[in-house]
Amino acid sequence: MKFIIEQSAYSGVLKIAGKVAHDMELVTGTLPEIRVVETIDLEEVRSSAARELTIIVATMGHSRWLDAQKNIPTEALKGKRECYGWVFPDETLRERLLVIVGSDKRGTIYGLFHLSEVFGVSPFVNWCHVVPVHRDEIRLSTDMACIAKEPSVEYRGFFINDEWPAFGTWSEYHFGGPNAKAYEPIFELLLRLKGNYLWPAMWSARFEDDGPGLLNAELADEYGVIMGMSHHEPCLRQGEEYKYLRGKDSIYGDAWNFKTNREGIIRFWEDGLKRSGKFENVITVGMRGEADTAIMGKGATLADNIELLRDVLRTQRKLIRENVNEDLSKVPRMIALYKEVEAFFYGDETTQGLIGSKELYDVILMLCDDNYGNLRTLPTEEMRKHPGGYGMYYHFDYHGWPTSYEWINSSYLPKIWEQMTQAYDFGVQKLWIVNVGDIATQEFPLSFFMDLAYDFERWGTTAPNTTDAYTRLWVKRQFGRLSEVQQAQIADILTDYTRMIHKCRPEALRPETYHAANYREGSRVLAEVGRVMQTAQDLYDELERDAPEILPAYVALVWYPAMGTMNVLKLQLLSGMNHYLAEIGALSANDYAKEAKACLDADQKIIEQYHRSDDARWYGMGLSQHIGFTNWNEDECKNPLLMQVLPLQKPTIIATVDGTVQHVEGSPWLNQRMTISDFLNPECRCASISLYSRSELPASFRVIEKAEWIVLSAMDGTLDGEEHKRLTIDVTVDESALAMALTDGRTQGMIRLELPAGICKISVPVDRSTYEYGNNTFVDTQGWIAIEAEHYSRCKDGFDREGQPMQWKCLAGYGKTLSAMKAFPTDSYADAENGAPYIEYSIVTKQAGDYEAEFYMQPSNPVTTENRLQYAVSVNGVQMQILDAVTDDFKIGDHQPVWARGVLDQIRCRSVPVQLEQGINTIRVYPVTPGFVLEKIVIYPHGNKLAEAYLGPTETYRCRS
Repeated sequence: MKFIIEQSAYSGVLKIAGKVAHDMELVTGTLPEIRVVETIDLEEVRSSAARELTIIVATMGHSRWLDAQKNIPTEALKGKRECYGWVFPDETLRERLLVIVGSDKRGTIYGLFHLSEVFGVSPFVNWCHVVPVHRDEIRLSTDMACIAKEPSVEYRGFFINDEWPAFGTWSEYHFGGPNAKAYEPIFELLLRLKGNYLWPAMWSARFEDDGPGLLNAELADEYGVIMGMSHHEPCLRQGEEYKYLRGKDSIYGDAWNFKTNREGIIRFWEDGLKRSGKFENVITVGMRGEADTAIMGKGATLADNIELLRDVLRTQRKLIRENVNEDLSKVPRMIALYKEVEAFFYGDETTQGLIGSKELYDVILMLCDDNYGNLRTLPTEEMRKHPGGYGMYYHFDYHGWPTSYEWINSSYLPKIWEQMTQAYDFGVQKLWIVNVGDIATQEFPLSFFMDLAYDFERWGTTAPNTTDAYTRLWVKRQFGRLSEVQQAQIADILTDYTRMIHKCRPEALRPETYHAANYREGSRVLAEVGRVMQTAQDLYDELERDAPEILPAYVALVWYPAMGTMNVLKLQLLSGMNHYLAEIGALSANDYAKEAKACLDADQKIIEQYHRSDDARWYGMGLSQHIGFTNWNEDECKNPLLMQVLPLQKPTIIATVDGTVQHVEGSPWLNQRMTISDFLNPECRCASISLYSRSELPASFRVIEKAEWIVLSAMDGTLDGEEHKRLTIDVTVDESALAMALTDGRTQGMIRLELPAGICKISVPVDRSTYEYGNNTFVDTQGWIAIEAEHYSRCKDGFDREGQPMQWKCLAGYGKTLSAMKAFPTDSYADAENGAPYIEYSIVTKQAGDYEAEFYMQPSNPVTTENRLQYAVSVNGVQMQILDAVTDDFKIGDHQPVWARGVLDQIRCRSVPVQLEQGINTIRVYPVTPGFVLEKIVIYPHGNKLAEAYLGPTETYRCRS
């Protein structure tokens, strides 16, 4: 195999060709030759191609040979950005001669990396040491000929941020700092992911100085990486630069203040533009305060801030015109409407904002999420006419209030898809950038983000519920050498760990996050955690034994993020169990404390193993604090407080009904009655009670009476508080005996349990009624109803306000429990009383009365400054209510408790009073404004608040036809 490239080719293309040649060596064991020639001799090429696969690499407008060719179809590439063609120009040589043509430098680079992709080389081949599948030789076929599409989003990339202690330590350890040696693999990774835009590390780094000198910027330019600076670093200069250069004798002054130090700041910006404006950039404009703060003090009015920012923008336009290019249309610029800048852009009822101003005429308006992956305002139809277009700043990592999350990836693909497809649908198509923190462990969601930005047509709005398919493809790309069974296991690990840790990020987890008892929530989640960790560790052991060359990539991409996050979740769950059992005096609490302590020890071992892996490739990347944040940052973070139970001095057993907080000792002086209500769900076939020692002295129990149809896994026994601290008794039903006891499908039995302190009475009501209602009709058998949103009885398509088709779609795997429902198109408004689509839920209640309907919604934000996130509900076709998921005074940001609760819990709930009739009722839900995503509905009698649980009540009985 041979590459032929003209000497006139871009040096970056030559370097990438070398990397692709190395990729082919990893695949075949043989390093292809790269011939750099002054002029391509076609006869020599034919002779070469007759002996071996020969690939000519050329860029339009940068190749004399290509300009002279008549049989290379380049018309489809003319005027296109970042496109490439694979052409087999010679019928006689067929697949032995390939020409890779790029419409521009990046197009050629993507065309080269496409060769690596075709032959199974992962974009993370060098970043994570991903070993490709071996092939004896490289064979091409003419059906591989293609003309690649233009990327869907023009500027696509990521932001290295919050880099200390992880990325900073890593770069110092391996490269001596964030210099060109450190950035070279990062640029390569960005390009392999078909990205083109980067914000560099900025906490204590100076990209334009750390190369050393301009070497970072020069290398980026050579590779074709478009550089920008973060949302608060204008004119190609970083905040750390000003900190480094400022001073009372500095030419730049000693105040980051455009009013008091105007000349110094202008000179600082001008010098940055002179230094770096010659490279390919998207120049950040505007101005914020130092260290990501507001531009002016608290005493300044909205009008003051807007006028100052307007002055800043006018000044920067002049500086860019004078120092970069007189034609500003050829200089991409961006302003980030981040935090308070959003308010300056929109203004208010009395103050005209910057929206529509000439200072921003052709500037990319970068909108932002709320730092937790939920979009803020989006462009209205009128705003989409803005000549500069729109961008989005999204977060997989955040350092800020209410709780930072910076350690390990906790982003979930279905959520990313739901939010970013809506952004694109609203016209945010010019620029996408995502904050990936330290990069490490973010590779999985970053791949999806970049693929979505590059090929929205394939993965975007027209392809709902494809994240599982994407995950399987991604796993095959990284681990194609493994068996299909192993690949499926890895896909499950990635899906499960991200789904579970996204429900509450590691730093925000508390022992009481998941309820230790209600609905068996704690034990259910703990079992899920155990399954993920066991599968991840079993695979680790298999690879260590059978395929050690694959182990480094597995550790970096799968094992460490899954084991690390699941172990922290396990730590908090066990601590919660410890607290709950300690409160009732069960000695088993001490066992949970030991297990929790083991998890704390394991946390460090997991990180140390990650740091040792692959010759310390990731040393430093696991150093971020991540347990028990009590403030927004790691300050005063706490490991879980564990409780120890001291044994009583008399034989004592406490009995509990699992799934509830009911517990008794049997003393005749206190309430000794409990109820097992599980069998009120006609589908339930097993419940349980648990007995706990409160003493180390032997204590016996026995069942002295029970209904004939009740079957218990133990009738008597002894607990000693040492070897036998707990016993769970399964409660099942003898269906044939039960049938004789039923009256109208219902009955109630009793268990009388003798404990050392007395008799415990446990009622066991049972419902075995046959409910002959329609499919997905929920019947109130337990005193309340819980409905997963996708279990509607009817889904009716409709129209939006413009008369265009509109429909609900299920988002599989989305949210905290099962899935969610969302209306499409995502940018449509609907009239609930005039043709809007609806989803209908059928429920059967025992009696008429006042009820509460609690709607569990994704914590979306309103898409406009009108601050409305509306939906409509009608009950039995007569009670139409237009509801709002947020209040009139809802605000996003620091010290906004309602917003904070929603993003930390990954849910927003709204309780609505409804009147229901006895028997069948219908509840219809209509979309009104964009962004509404429904996950669950819980209905209960007014005033009868249900038992608390982080995930909400589990779904109740429904008819299934």
